[in-house]
Amino acid sequence: MKGYIYIFLILLSLGIVVTSWLTSKEIKRRPSEHYILLNKLVFIPVPRDIQYGLADINFANTVSYIGYSLSKHNGHISKEDGLIIYVSLDAVTFYNPRYFDPYYVANAFLTWELGMYEEVINLLKRGMRFINDWRLPFYIGFIYFYFLGDNLNGAKYIALSVKYKKDNRSNLATLLASRLYYEEGKIELAISILKEQIKIIKDEDSKKALKIRLTALESALGIYKAMKLFKSRFGRYPTNISELEKLGFIPSGLKDPLGGRFYITQDGKVRSEKVLFPIKRKMIERERKR
Repeated sequence: MKGYIYIFLILLSLGIVVTSWLTSKEIKRRPSEHYILLNKLVFIPVPRDIQYGLADINFANTVSYIGYSLSKHNGHISKEDGLIIYVSLDAVTFYNPRYFDPYYVANAFLTWELGMYEEVINLLKRGMRFINDWRLPFYIGFIYFYFLGDNLNGAKYIALSVKYKKDNRSNLATLLASRLYYEEGKIELAISILKEQIKIIKDEDSKKALKIRLTALESALGIYKAMKLFKSRFGRYPTNISELEKLGFIPSGLKDPLGGRFYITQDGKVRSEKVLFPIKRKMIERERKR
């Protein structure tokens, strides 16, 4: 008897879902489309133990719809279709937030194709609350610095991805976070990230590369401190490295480990003739897709 009641409830729930979808104004189905993509409101009357399965079905339909949209628009996704896809992925991750694939799909298609950066960041942050995976904070950090030009938030989330990651096969996230903090003048944070990674990494070649960057940052930090000391005595910042050298604030001829000389920019930042963190964007994009 209980089995019949349970089957009746399932059929009733499915009926409610179909009815709700047909009357939903948030996603309108066009005659040429054959994909049922549900929003969060449609899931509300569905029993909790069925919502997970329904979310999985919705995701499968979403992936099919993405293929349909790409085919329809010659390898691209229209803004209208992108909104439909986002609403569907929002529902999937809301009712099954521990499912990683929807976050990957959102990052892959809605950022590069449509520039829906804030929307995707919100989805990825939801995933971080439920999934212990280094890729989620890395994707967020990548969007912040690569697309939005926000180095501080980019460094913050990429640094989090270093803590999540356990295989330590790639130091790109560590180097990238350190570089972004360095670019924003947050050298102490950059140094702390490198020191933390050096403690746990096992590969000696990788450890050596990180130590070189660490030495360079520590030298740059010493120059910053010398600049502050100079200002406390003379009421202004030095215009060049030579002023600090002549007064003995730093050693003469100080170089970074990569062979370049340090210098002070017009906006008061310490830079080197050599790039302290030579990271190619192709490497970053490859790591993002892993």
